[in-house]
Amino acid sequence: MSGGLYAGVNPRANIVSLKVLDGAGQGGSGDALAGLQWVLDNAHRYNIRVANLSIGTADAGREDPLMRMVEAVWDAGIVVVAAAGNAGPGPSTITSPGASAKIITVGAADDKHATGNAPTANYSGRGPTVDCIIKPNILAAGCNVVSCLSNSVELCPKRLSKLNRLGDYYVKMTGTSMAAPFVSGAVSLLLTRFRGLTPNHVKLALKHSAADIRLPPNRGGWGIINMAKFLNGGM
Repeated sequence: MSGGLYAGVNPRANIVSLKVLDGAGQGGSGDALAGLQWVLDNAHRYNIRVANLSIGTADAGREDPLMRMVEAVWDAGIVVVAAAGNAGPGPSTITSPGASAKIITVGAADDKHATGNAPTANYSGRGPTVDCIIKPNILAAGCNVVSCLSNSVELCPKRLSKLNRLGDYYVKMTGTSMAAPFVSGAVSLLLTRFRGLTPNHVKLALKHSAADIRLPPNRGGWGIINMAKFLNGGM
């Protein structure tokens, strides 16, 4: 609808969308757990290789059912990417399931990170987790990101009025929920080139290809995603 002005990281990717939040963007962990179970049950049928979770709740530690579930999805061979949450800049503000040690947790950076002159977006969640895990793993663009505007009748007017709309079809939003899908799209591109990679291989490729922006690990992780190096397998 933009005539080519806007495009995602991987425009050819097939997307399976699971609704676990209501029109106000609220929901319970039970719906998220049910959605993840659906992913496990239907992964082969729909060739699901990447699961993006732009959701978060308070970090309850490794016994959190949501964290245990995302780790089961990871162990099943699906790369799980989660937002770090927007409760920063204080320490230990990573949300669940992003607090899981296994999965890929994405913090938000702004556009100036390309020159290495700006800090992490101030709202981006920071580690360590309550289990003393260093997080986030990686940073990606999260400020003023353009994406598709839902035309769902369930999108409540109060929430709709607060959105920075770009016409009838697009919206500009800020948060780690915007940064995480950027990494998920990059992962889907990598898996198109190297189909046999496991989730752990993908995570290592992110680590080895990240651009170091000289921030403490619990603020900037390994650094900001470097697409060219990442899509070459981290080399």
